[in-house]
Amino acid sequence: MSETGQHNDDNTRIVELETRVAFLEHTVETLNEQLATLNRDFILAHQALQLMNKRLESLQSGQAGVKDFSEETPPPHY
Repeated sequence: MSETGQHNDDNTRIVELETRVAFLEHTVETLNEQLATLNRDFILAHQALQLMNKRLESLQSGQAGVKDFSEETPPPHY
């Protein structure tokens, strides 16, 4: 193969590798953004779950201002 032909092949391979690297960089950046979004969503869902657990615990312990059924006064129609 001639010197010029080898040089063209090398340039072609370099351009192809640079294109692949650019594509991979773009893919990594896109995945990183998606991961950050999922992480924020997970944190919000976790906080909501903790809040619901606290509310459920307060309901079960009677601290929510709800009396036990046996402590309630009968409705007026009794």
